Amino acid sequence: MILGIHDCHDAGAALIDNGKIVAAVNEERFTKRKNDVGFPYNSIKYLVDLVGIDAIDKVAVAWIGGSALFARVYPKREEYRRALWRREIPKPSLLNMKLTNLVFRLIQEQKPRELWHLLGEHIGGYFISKRLKALGIDKPIEFVEHHIAHAASAYYASGFKEALVITLDGAGDGLSGSISIGDNGELKRINSFRAGASLGILYGAATLALDMRYSEDEGKTMCLAAYSYPYEIKELEKISRFDESKRQLVSDFGIKYELYLAEYFKNNILWYTNREAFAYAVQKHLENQILKIVNLYVKETGIKNIAVAGGVFSNIIVNMLINELPYIKNFFVFPHMGDGGLAVGAAYYVDYKDNKKFNSKQIEHLYYGASYSNNNIEDVLKKYKKDKKIAYEEIADPASYAADLLRDNKIILWFQGAMEYGPRALGNRSILALPNDNRNRELVNLKIKKRPYYQPFASSILDEDADKLLDPYPRPNRFMTVGYHIKEEHYQDLIAASHIDKTTRPQILQNENKLYRELLLKVRKITGYGALFNTSLNKHGKPIVMDPEDALWTLLNTDAEDLIIGNFYVKKL
Repeated sequence: MILGIHDCHDAGAALIDNGKIVAAVNEERFTKRKNDVGFPYNSIKYLVDLVGIDAIDKVAVAWIGGSALFARVYPKREEYRRALWRREIPKPSLLNMKLTNLVFRLIQEQKPRELWHLLGEHIGGYFISKRLKALGIDKPIEFVEHHIAHAASAYYASGFKEALVITLDGAGDGLSGSISIGDNGELKRINSFRAGASLGILYGAATLALDMRYSEDEGKTMCLAAYSYPYEIKELEKISRFDESKRQLVSDFGIKYELYLAEYFKNNILWYTNREAFAYAVQKHLENQILKIVNLYVKETGIKNIAVAGGVFSNIIVNMLINELPYIKNFFVFPHMGDGGLAVGAAYYVDYKDNKKFNSKQIEHLYYGASYSNNNIEDVLKKYKKDKKIAYEEIADPASYAADLLRDNKIILWFQGAMEYGPRALGNRSILALPNDNRNRELVNLKIKKRPYYQPFASSILDEDADKLLDPYPRPNRFMTVGYHIKEEHYQDLIAASHIDKTTRPQILQNENKLYRELLLKVRKITGYGALFNTSLNKHGKPIVMDPEDALWTLLNTDAEDLIIGNFYVKKL
């Protein structure tokens, strides 16, 4: 069994055994700090407690040099970057940003790469080994390059025997993307993209320029874009574009540091461009460059199964456009596509290299986190009841009870089974409402989430009802990683879980979650369709809740009123 770890931005750990995910979790769920950075002590301890140290044969570490090396040697540096990205501390001076940009221009692409790998494996390996031994783990360590780990996560989770594998993100190990071919378990890279011409850094800097958080709020930029008229900013071509003749991302621009690039956008473009138009131009530029990449490599390789990973592919509109391409046979986005999923990718890669066992079946679910018995839950409820904060009762059928509340247009906090892995709630840690009343969107925002007006909510739809509500509907997507257009005649049926452009980000539910499926079947009897408004169970800016304590905290620290947790209904007093 391989223990995969990622100890940089959005740290986490995972276990892979003979091509299958055993368990996976991210540090943020334990520390309650979204996208937490550093060595994932809690995540590793949780996994080791599940299987025992003796079950682990090797440790696979994602990311060799660059930021990861600095973070391992000097962890406070990564904490500082996280605080800057989240706008928790004042931004550096302009002089500081200029100096940092000079450093970025020198080392961003980590040339010679062999030197960075050598430093990462020896110096970084020393610190990782030391931290693992503090947890009682003394196993062989193998490093996996950043974009190999991304590619492995996409390919081995997809179940495609043959696949064109594309990765795109900000930067990692000197690259901002890669093209690989997966063939019966073997993963071969055929091209890579420069870090110094990164589409991910361009998009993230634009997000910062819009006064949002880097590597966290890019989805808001995408959502804001839908509120604009068509608009073009030619200058974006200079910063990063895909040159088809060179088969490379290229840049004619000297600014590489995301904070400094954000300042450039503010001072030179946003002063005469409204926010919505700026977001539209950036989003459209990203779409155009990625479609060029996909079109070129599908044509060159003839491979029509596409698997993707990397933070850029958190953009569900980009993914929707790929998914709708008429020549695509199958399309898979690794559900934890950003750096938080690197632990799985690193472990997948080492597991296949060592065991040569290829699992040709796509992952069936993402319920790889902690679960809690009704006894565990009631112990927590008793404590809160004693403090006179809640009242609760035991219920025999949570799905029926929830359906009755939904019929009365209630908003429900829903906590069941094992926690989801990744950034999306898929029916175990969710906030639920009927999707056909737009007031529910407004109420969830006012009472619980308090998100910007332009940020929509997602949906869960039964597989058998999806093609009735969505068009085009080329294939299902079970993990909320792709946008879909809603049929005009059914827009009202999903209005609370839709965007202004009449798209939705659905979880297409098959048979992977029995209880949640029961609830959707009961909702179908109420509304005519097995569909729900579904957003993650957390306050905005906090991680998805992990345990019963988190769920009770969310109930008590928002204006939510109703919680169904395990076989209990909880009411706030």
